[in-house]
Amino acid sequence: MGKNRGKFPDFKVLILLFSLLAGGNLLILRSSKIFPVFWFFAPLSGRTVVVDPGHGGIDGGAYHSDGTLEKNINLSVAFKLKSVLEKNGAKVVLTRAKDESLDYRNNKSKSRHKRDLIARAEIINELNPDIYLSLHVNAEKNSPATRGPMVFYHTSSPESRRLAELIQASLEEAYNSAGQSIRKRNPHANSTLFLLCNARPPGVIIELGFMTNADDRRLLKNHDFQNKLANAIVMALREYF
Repeated sequence: MGKNRGKFPDFKVLILLFSLLAGGNLLILRSSKIFPVFWFFAPLSGRTVVVDPGHGGIDGGAYHSDGTLEKNINLSVAFKLKSVLEKNGAKVVLTRAKDESLDYRNNKSKSRHKRDLIARAEIINELNPDIYLSLHVNAEKNSPATRGPMVFYHTSSPESRRLAELIQASLEEAYNSAGQSIRKRNPHANSTLFLLCNARPPGVIIELGFMTNADDRRLLKNHDFQNKLANAIVMALREYF
């Protein structure tokens, strides 16, 4: 075939190259040097998201007699959401990363509950993220059959409305894909909830389900379903951005 025929790479080298390629790095061989080139597209790269796990510490939020506390579900989903967001390239800040209330951060009200809400709004406004997501679990003691996610946005924010519509639809699909049939809802416009009124960037309050519904409660305590919810929210954000 001639003396100038190029040598084929060793089989082990091919395996190494394939492994690096699968991990997201393309190797360019030039003059015996190796240059790493990042080629995997991170759809949320450059975006900053504040994730706000509602309640915490002395404030357990919605609860059930079996010991289930909203604050724990909110934080668990927040950690999972943070992980998925970061894998998609986003910078993520949690308003709380442990079981604590945030009222200690200011003395702007005699009400502990209001100081906590003020602290959350201030964190969001100081960071000025692209969006914020406040995670909660709903409750309706007089209607235990009521179930499914509900997303709230401020009436005067078109961007928040669009975000809410995408997240609402995506969360409903997460429930349906888990074999749980729920009725379709439109997101709820609101002009009174403190965080929606005082946090300046676009954002929403996400009620992940109902503590007072047995089926929702069972799902919300399940870590696989929590991962499903986190992925559903991120899919909505990828469409939003």
